Amino acid sequence: MSILTGTPNVLGVRHRPFDHGRWRFALWWQWAIRVVAPLGALLIEGWPALVGALLVQEGGLWLARRWISPCYARLATNVFLGAYGLRVAIVLPTHYLHKLANGNGALYRDDYTNDLVGEWLVRIAHGDVPTAIFSGHQYLLSSVYTYALMGIYAIFGYTPLLPKLLNVSLAGLCAVLTFEIARRVFNLRVGIVCALGMAFLPSLIVWSVATLKETLVLFASLLALRVLQFLSEASRHNPRVWDALVALLGLVLLLLDVRGSSAFLFVALLAFFVIGRSHLRLRAWQMGLAGVCVTGLLVGGVLVARERISNRPLTASLEDLALQIRHRRAQEANGAASQLRSLTDVPSLSDSPLPSQAEAASDTAPFSMTSDVLDPLGYALLAPTPWQAQSTQEQAASAEMLVWDLLLLGSLFAWRAAPRQVLFFAGLVAYGLANWLVLAAVEGNVGNLLRHRLMLDPILLILGVAGLDWLWRRLRAELPDQQRGYAHYERGPQRL
Repeated sequence: MSILTGTPNVLGVRHRPFDHGRWRFALWWQWAIRVVAPLGALLIEGWPALVGALLVQEGGLWLARRWISPCYARLATNVFLGAYGLRVAIVLPTHYLHKLANGNGALYRDDYTNDLVGEWLVRIAHGDVPTAIFSGHQYLLSSVYTYALMGIYAIFGYTPLLPKLLNVSLAGLCAVLTFEIARRVFNLRVGIVCALGMAFLPSLIVWSVATLKETLVLFASLLALRVLQFLSEASRHNPRVWDALVALLGLVLLLLDVRGSSAFLFVALLAFFVIGRSHLRLRAWQMGLAGVCVTGLLVGGVLVARERISNRPLTASLEDLALQIRHRRAQEANGAASQLRSLTDVPSLSDSPLPSQAEAASDTAPFSMTSDVLDPLGYALLAPTPWQAQSTQEQAASAEMLVWDLLLLGSLFAWRAAPRQVLFFAGLVAYGLANWLVLAAVEGNVGNLLRHRLMLDPILLILGVAGLDWLWRRLRAELPDQQRGYAHYERGPQRL
């Protein structure tokens, strides 16, 4: 736990007088959430749900206080309980209403399938012979998340509310981790705004209130980033470095199962930090020559491997890569309907072309820089747009994109915000760019894009808020003296 915290600098800090009224109010709303959530679970699914809800809630709160600097423990408590309470207020009534309709309270089709396969695995383990996993669901057997659901149902019985509450708790921890990362890279103000964004932005809420693995992936990614942040500034003689490396290894193995691309990105980031912190210092021409040599070796190895497996000329490499990406995005667009649409909005096989036909049509189209390179990059970052919306839910998602577009604009100025950890800031930018390229290469469906773009959202939130904070301070500094004079009255008279 200690590798995620640091010793706060409390010298020279002036503490405000103790406000008993404010303290009583803080205790009131915190205890209200901590009491209402388990009672709601008890009313909906009985005593096993109550016990599980208490374990998830209090365990998440304990971790939130341990994974942050001690002087910010009260703030971490407020952030965690705020994010947790909002999501619980959504989960309890929606789960009860949907449980009356489908029996398990699922909100989406993937939510329903995950819950169903987890329950079936418990039945199979208990020797229920007639139970079998359908061929269309067997791909879930390769994910550790499915067996986590099985473990929950084996311990607490069939309580489909508990996986949702677990995701809700992980979402609260994601807000706390984002606050700590942003605070250490930039400042406290940026950290607080990022925590509020992680807690209350709709696109970060909608997937955390269902039985989906995306919140687990986001939590593991943010925790890995926090460990890498510690490694980027810790002394090599620090005994906690080996603890951090072991924790990072466990997180990479988990991500290798639930999101393989993220695991490789974190291995690359670790190598980047090792090289960046090495004592070997090269001149500019030496660094350039080394970069050319490494690039030549990598490109040469790829070309040699390609010569052994393909007879097409080397000039067609870019077109071959574009065709593979186009084929993957055509499969995604035609084989999976948006998770934001209801079943009535999904076209049937009788009135839509088969996926194989759509993929064949995409393969025969000529290569185009606009449609094969620029469009996927823009789609991964800017979709959904209002003219692409096909339902009320997608229109609401496109309206929220105005906030993310503003953050995208602000992220262009993040480097001007004087990051305190320059090496980690560079790695954070590289991680965001790599996630963007991965999304552009594989996503062709709006619903799945919004789910998988969760990996990019905290990075864009941190960089965007930092850039907007710099712009705000820059504009305030350029205000006329008459407008800036109000700050004197806000601070009160100065002592002579």
